[in-house]
Amino acid sequence: MVPEPDCRAPWLSAWELSALAALALAGCAVGGALQAPPAALPPTTPHLAATEGSALTLAEWPAEAPKAVILTVHGYGDYGASTFTPAAEFWAAHGLTTYAYDQRGFGRNASFGHWPGAAALAVDLRGAARQVRARHPCLPLIVVGHSMGGGVALAAAGQGLQADGLVLAAPAIRGGAAMNPLHRLAAWGGATLMPEHRFTGRGLVEIQASDNIEVLRALGRDPHYLRPPSARELLGLVWVADMAAAAAPARRPAGAVAARRHGRDPARGGGAAGVRLPAGLAPAVPRPAGRAGVARRRRLGRWNRAIGLLPSPPRLD
Repeated sequence: MVPEPDCRAPWLSAWELSALAALALAGCAVGGALQAPPAALPPTTPHLAATEGSALTLAEWPAEAPKAVILTVHGYGDYGASTFTPAAEFWAAHGLTTYAYDQRGFGRNASFGHWPGAAALAVDLRGAARQVRARHPCLPLIVVGHSMGGGVALAAAGQGLQADGLVLAAPAIRGGAAMNPLHRLAAWGGATLMPEHRFTGRGLVEIQASDNIEVLRALGRDPHYLRPPSARELLGLVWVADMAAAAAPARRPAGAVAARRHGRDPARGGGAAGVRLPAGLAPAVPRPAGRAGVARRRRLGRWNRAIGLLPSPPRLD
């Protein structure tokens, strides 16, 4: 005797199963790049070329008789000149030609506010380094990355970045297994459900980015400074940290100075500060004091010791 088929409703309805399937499919593409407007910079604006052909606004500080070249990579929300101007002026005055480009999606670029994807940032840096190297083929090239830019620089170094030195300042590299799975899940969930919602952190986070109030006020008035991150960008920052972590081995390389990854010192159990770098690429990680620490000249000594080419500047206080 053939048994009657079981026609009872499953534990999830067809509508609920369809919704879960759609959510899973959407999650596969969550946190991806946003299409930027096609506008271009005026031909007279200094720029480097992004990998996909758009222009990356560039600030330059040429030295009269350069002995090396620095290419800087700014952090989230910032742009090249907003982070590195005081340091670059000092470096250029002491023989280091300095370039600071605005990463895609930030600063004075036409793509401002359009997250390009974590992988695109690393590819852009590798392309920027090639272009700067072509301008100065006989000089050492040092890449200096701050915060998110440090994570981008570390990731790019693991992908064949053409540079002779790497300086990581409070790099965003705590990804991979070092990241709390709940934080990762929260970032994924936010980017899936409300990717363009921007989070201010008010009422949840009580952190002052710097004790340099003058710089903080200037950033607050700066129309090129990207303020609260969107859920899409927060997940993108997780991916930047993941790429950086994937480029770092489990040991510190010889010659790297004491490192701090957003408050954790690898020398005291904070994790790896090294990276599988191309042959001859020397790593170093200084200890700046927060996002605006680069803008305080009396702290440039940490950068200069890490770069290894300059003495510490005189103290201003």
